[in-house]
Amino acid sequence: MSQDLSFAQVFPRGTTYQTDYDTQLTQKLKEGYTCVINQTWDGKPVSHDGIKIKMHWHFEKIRGAPHKRVVVVEFSAPLHDDPEPEAPPGPTPKLWEHEVVEFFFANNDSHYLEVEVGPHGHWLVLFHKGYRDCFNSGEEVDLDVENTFDMGTWNCKLEIPLAYFPAKVTKFNAYAIHGVGEDRQYEAFSPVTDGGLKNPNFHKLEYFKKIDTLRFIPETYNNQVFVDAKYGNMWSIVAPDDDEVEPKRQKRDNDW
Repeated sequence: MSQDLSFAQVFPRGTTYQTDYDTQLTQKLKEGYTCVINQTWDGKPVSHDGIKIKMHWHFEKIRGAPHKRVVVVEFSAPLHDDPEPEAPPGPTPKLWEHEVVEFFFANNDSHYLEVEVGPHGHWLVLFHKGYRDCFNSGEEVDLDVENTFDMGTWNCKLEIPLAYFPAKVTKFNAYAIHGVGEDRQYEAFSPVTDGGLKNPNFHKLEYFKKIDTLRFIPETYNNQVFVDAKYGNMWSIVAPDDDEVEPKRQKRDNDW
């Protein structure tokens, strides 16, 4: 009895055999995904221009190194010029206490990726295996971020490696925070409009928006966690690696 096999079944995740597939852009991948943060966390209009966001897939062959498979996120936001973190640019714990734009990608098992960026070169990448159940510190994860400024506009471009995403992403939300003290403002792409929350809570996945992942991740890559030679299996705590060849992962002094 014959059986149709998917691409992911024929070629195991994290192998160079997927290279040819990476270069074949579908119409949806060419179009990418766009959205705007133009409401407060509880559904009121914001008092400034909305934050325009675009995401698209990028594959690049790199000679002598693992190929680049990333989701490129670009946005334009008003620069509120809040006080920046005291820490130097780079991974910054509690970045949400400062001016920040955040991106959340979740699946139906409540596994979700949280990516935060600030205008001064700070970022934070966290992996959650359940509601507020984070299993990394954020200090050991790199992120390519480029910030430029045009008068009062903050333009940002960041690259999220495919290996950072949980398997089978179905939901998405984006947030922005700015202001100090009583003037602190919380904004959302998909806000809370049913009165279900009295205070902002960005981890409530039931308020995320269903997303067409095919617009920024090739179809077979969203079926399971991607494991590659550079990053290894970032989600091994919920998706143990079963590939025949275990990918190499750069060891750091603060690995845990």
